Amino acid sequence: MEKTPRWWDAPSAVLLFAATLFSGWRLQSTAWVDGLGHVRNVAILGLLVGLALGQSQFQKRNISLLSVGYMLVFFIWQWLGVIEFTAEQTYLGDKLLILFGRLLTDLGEFFSGRPVENQLLVIALLSIPYWIASLFSGYQLTRHANYLAAILPGGILMLFVTIYHFTSKDYTWMFGVYLFLALILLGRQKFLFDKKKWIKERVQVSSDSSLDLNNTSLVIAAVLIMFSWGIPFIFASNVSMKEAWHKTTQGWFAGEPFENLFDSVKKEKKPQPRNFQTELFLGNQAVMSDLVVFLVYAPSSAMDFPRLYWRGQIYDHYENDRWQTTAQNETLHLATNGDLTIPDTENRARASFTFDIYSEGQTILYSAAQPIQVNHNVIVLYSGVTDNLEMMDVMAFRAAPSLEAGDLYRVGAEIANPTILELQATGQNYPDWVKQKYLQLPNDFSVRIRALANEITAKYDNPYDKAAAITNYLRSEIRYTPGITFPSGEDVDPLEYFLFDTKQGFCNYYASTEVLMLRSIGIPARLAVGYAQGEPNLQNSVYTVRERDLHAWPEVYFPGYGWVEFEPTGNQQPLERPLEREARPTVASAPFVPTPRIELLEEEPPTPAVDESGNTSVFTPVLIRWSLTLAGFALCVLTLAFLKRRFAPNTSVAVILKNGVERSGFRIPSWLQGWFAFAALSPIERHFQSINFSLRWMKRPQPIYVTAAERAMLLQKLLPDARSSIEVLLREHQAAMFTSHGGDAVNARRAARNIIYKTLSARLKFFILGYN
Repeated sequence: MEKTPRWWDAPSAVLLFAATLFSGWRLQSTAWVDGLGHVRNVAILGLLVGLALGQSQFQKRNISLLSVGYMLVFFIWQWLGVIEFTAEQTYLGDKLLILFGRLLTDLGEFFSGRPVENQLLVIALLSIPYWIASLFSGYQLTRHANYLAAILPGGILMLFVTIYHFTSKDYTWMFGVYLFLALILLGRQKFLFDKKKWIKERVQVSSDSSLDLNNTSLVIAAVLIMFSWGIPFIFASNVSMKEAWHKTTQGWFAGEPFENLFDSVKKEKKPQPRNFQTELFLGNQAVMSDLVVFLVYAPSSAMDFPRLYWRGQIYDHYENDRWQTTAQNETLHLATNGDLTIPDTENRARASFTFDIYSEGQTILYSAAQPIQVNHNVIVLYSGVTDNLEMMDVMAFRAAPSLEAGDLYRVGAEIANPTILELQATGQNYPDWVKQKYLQLPNDFSVRIRALANEITAKYDNPYDKAAAITNYLRSEIRYTPGITFPSGEDVDPLEYFLFDTKQGFCNYYASTEVLMLRSIGIPARLAVGYAQGEPNLQNSVYTVRERDLHAWPEVYFPGYGWVEFEPTGNQQPLERPLEREARPTVASAPFVPTPRIELLEEEPPTPAVDESGNTSVFTPVLIRWSLTLAGFALCVLTLAFLKRRFAPNTSVAVILKNGVERSGFRIPSWLQGWFAFAALSPIERHFQSINFSLRWMKRPQPIYVTAAERAMLLQKLLPDARSSIEVLLREHQAAMFTSHGGDAVNARRAARNIIYKTLSARLKFFILGYN
């Protein structure tokens, strides 16, 4: 019986071993339970068994039996390492009884519907897929040389771990290393297949050539990984794919049985949901945590706005050092009910944002202002607009039911992006419902604060300039600190103390002070709370919002535009609007967004980034994007140059391209054929083409049968000044064509350059003077 050929290759086995090791390390990095190193060991042992069984001559039935036997032995060996035995428990029989006793106890707890607190069962369950994947990978590599079957199982496990590992740390580099090893393994397998083919065809392959091919695979893999990791994302994140994945998998690992099974898994700290109520105290400490609260997927039109805020709650009434929402109206708004009706939408643009939640039990639905639609059932807290009973002055959206980590929801909002000149021209013809509600001041409102507001705005004659003056005053005169301390035992006005005494504080005090100062001079304003914009990616398509972005800001009412945000808080970048509008590009349709009803407002020129010290940074997102793209392009060019120098030092790029195009079967255009023909000439023949070019420029092109000497003699008559250079070039050309020692390429190049120069001079003289 003829033996089936095997595909053993030590370098390939080492590469697959390294890839499997990184897949196990990725699981170990989660630290879900103690002892994940044993699962990594199981994966390595499974790979070694798979490589050996694939190389063996056993048939499938025997291989299956051996696989199960090895699995039981190695599982027990590694699981025993998870348990801490006492000094008296030294016999293997006792240890096995304890091991299986704990496993049976854990399974009993699980089937009884109780949480499993022992971590051994989790280790056992995770060992199974890692053993099967690594065993299968090793077997497929040595038995069938199946590259995909060898590399995909470990990659899929790593991908699942990445998806379900909630962490603020970046472990993508481990996935990059895995891809790098996979690419090298692919190159190695391709070389082995080609080598087998070459041996069959009796093609001699030296050891140096083998080494060069392997080095080339290594370089190409490194370049591809560096290029893919270095350049920015070209396409915005696909929210529809993310939503489809969420809908598909949300029930896989949900429910009480799954939670009971993995009750022993260590959960990393998650952000606390900020579920604002109808009352808000000013507080004395800002949140500074780096935990991610949610991601926001924005449409391309988000770049048209100078700043985005994720609003959660509106407060309209200030009394006794705290804010209140006086709205009493609530209504259940279903996801299928369509848009809400809100005032002042004629100068706003429709945009849609998708939120990816990271916290548990979130009831507030955040949105860009002003929200009008959400694809989640919500309770809308709102005030009626007296001029129109159908319109709502929305205060907050509350989820029904609440949101959990991993949930997605999509909000449609009407966003204003007015210019400074437009806001200056709005006037003060405020609707009654605005004046009745948003000019309220506490009964004991500070006389000093009112006087300061009048002093700051005395020289301005319109609401925008007055609001901007107060904003600039607070930004320049008050220092931002994440906490504020009041004198003990003294009854002080917190806003007076913030504004005149300590002159430092955080966003609640900045925003509250501006709202009340504006109201004191007759400008309607209100307090909005939620989160600042967060960290955008290079395309401004995804915003990462953290707990430290928790924020409060004032909204000021302008007739025709509605509520417009201002930014007085010192640690936030200034909100700078364009002075006037130059163009009105139409808004692009974004995912999940109906066709916009109006044109988008002008795109504001990008402002330079500002660091924490206030210095302007030259490293803007656009500059970084183009720099990385150019660097990646340069890296590819250098790689191609290295490969050419290594494998084809005496072959021109044109010849390489010509061979590649001919092998592909594409029809070569005439202009490209001419370039290929020119590039295939020897250096002196290329230099001699200067005579042909000159004859064409002098309107005397020659047919193909005219000899080189005849062409040179004709050009000497047309260009007497270039006679000596033409003679030199003709002599070197004849020497190269008809003598054994060849011509001098340097002399030919100099003569050719002089001929071209003389030709251009003659043509220029003829163009200017009309004669030579």
